[in-house]
Amino acid sequence: MEARLYFVLGDCLGNALVGAFSGWAAVAWMPHALGFWLGMVVSMAGAMAVTMLLALTLLLRWLGTHEVMVPTMIGGMTANMTVCALAHHHAMSPLDGAWLGALIGLGVLLLTYIANARMTREA
Repeated sequence: MEARLYFVLGDCLGNALVGAFSGWAAVAWMPHALGFWLGMVVSMAGAMAVTMLLALTLLLRWLGTHEVMVPTMIGGMTANMTVCALAHHHAMSPLDGAWLGALIGLGVLLLTYIANARMTREA
């Protein structure tokens, strides 16, 4: 993976954006009347559709995050599932979900960088 500062900052921004939107959608779009599992599926489907459009329009063109598409999508899915589970049991605002989602997205990117460095023996 790239180690130049502007690539790393673009990757961080991309993962934080996708994680934040997925976390926000987990709280804002999860219909609690459907229950936990079906509500999480509805929220995840909506978040995946919108973040894919976000990736195709903004992230790929302006931030060059094509090489981190997999960690970005893993971060989005992880953020959505984690925030859905937390929001189902505890009161959470959409802004709290966005902050938590952004942190989860950045955490997934960090784990990806660590795994890549260990596999290529740069660490």
